[in-house]
Amino acid sequence: MTSRTTPTTAPARTAPVPAGDCRDAISLLPPGVPVVTAVQPDRPVGCTANAVMSPSLDPPSLLISLNTGSRTLSVVREAGTFAVNVLAWPDRHLAQRFAAAEPHRRLQDVPWSLTHGAPVLTRSCLSAVCEVNETVPLLDHTVVAGTVVWLRTEDTEPTVLYRHRQHALRP
Repeated sequence: MTSRTTPTTAPARTAPVPAGDCRDAISLLPPGVPVVTAVQPDRPVGCTANAVMSPSLDPPSLLISLNTGSRTLSVVREAGTFAVNVLAWPDRHLAQRFAAAEPHRRLQDVPWSLTHGAPVLTRSCLSAVCEVNETVPLLDHTVVAGTVVWLRTEDTEPTVLYRHRQHALRP
């Protein structure tokens, strides 16, 4: 018996939804508030990242997505390491600083230590240091894949974003 398939055509491309509508919809996915940090020879740098995921446990890995024009991205590439630090509820005010402050002010008066070549925020509820494996440009961002080489968790309430507002995630 011979089976016959009918060729299909790809559906016509449609215009994407408006960015504001997409932003509002995605606000229903409550992520933690991660700050990505890296170090250059004279000082640490960092920024908030709204896209962090764990694609693999073998090896343990994290993907981060940073704006292609980000100073932090250029330092991550140069350093070859980065840290992902999820803000604890008492430090929720740092989210705005790492998103919008002048780069040289973002880590000002924020306790951190250099761990495996990356700045780790002392009071974060989760910190993971990664070695860069690959960077892939994607639209106006660059996805960075890293292998987790060091990890620390604290029993503190993480800050999560839901509907554009910060909340404490309580057990």
